[in-house]
Amino acid sequence: MKKILDLNKKAWDNLAETYDSRQISPISDTFKEFIGYLPEKSRVLDLGCGTGIPYAKYMADNWYRVTGIDLSEEMIKVASRNVPEARFLQRSMTEIQFKDEFDGACSSFSMLLLSPEMFIEAARRIHNALVSSGFFYLSLNEPPNNSEDPDEDAYVTVMGQDMYSRAYTVEEVSAIFTGLGFTQVSFHREVEFSKEFGEEHVIEFIYQK
Repeated sequence: MKKILDLNKKAWDNLAETYDSRQISPISDTFKEFIGYLPEKSRVLDLGCGTGIPYAKYMADNWYRVTGIDLSEEMIKVASRNVPEARFLQRSMTEIQFKDEFDGACSSFSMLLLSPEMFIEAARRIHNALVSSGFFYLSLNEPPNNSEDPDEDAYVTVMGQDMYSRAYTVEEVSAIFTGLGFTQVSFHREVEFSKEFGEEHVIEFIYQK
């Protein structure tokens, strides 16, 4: 676990300023659906918040009370600059200790950076962080071919930086979150392309505790 965290922290520390200058993808319809389930001025936890853009800023601009966490100290610095009205903390999502504190939580591609063991631990802690009936938005990449082994080639180079990033199948994700007592509210799948990440087979979920 420490090897992966150290590798990814170094990568995203190095990428923080460059990543902040990238072309921003639009907010997805599934994320907007997630936001629509939350009460006005909800407390929302942004896991792997990165630079704070677009999600933390979008939520803060709509009067949600945002707490962002990220493993990268440099990302937290950039996020604090970009979204000064939100609260940002440097830590791994596998180490959060919130209890019944947030109406909603979201993770935009950040759980890809977790091994299966770490993914399960983070999911458990997300469940603990949410209030009863709270909502969780999750976006990930799935393997382009479900016959492929997601654990193969999990160590990758992104934007010139070596890091751990693993695709997850729908079946893996569903087993983890339904096993914790979450109910799936929504699911969406599409193929996207970006300069930074190339072709991605995107899956989005909304779960309710």
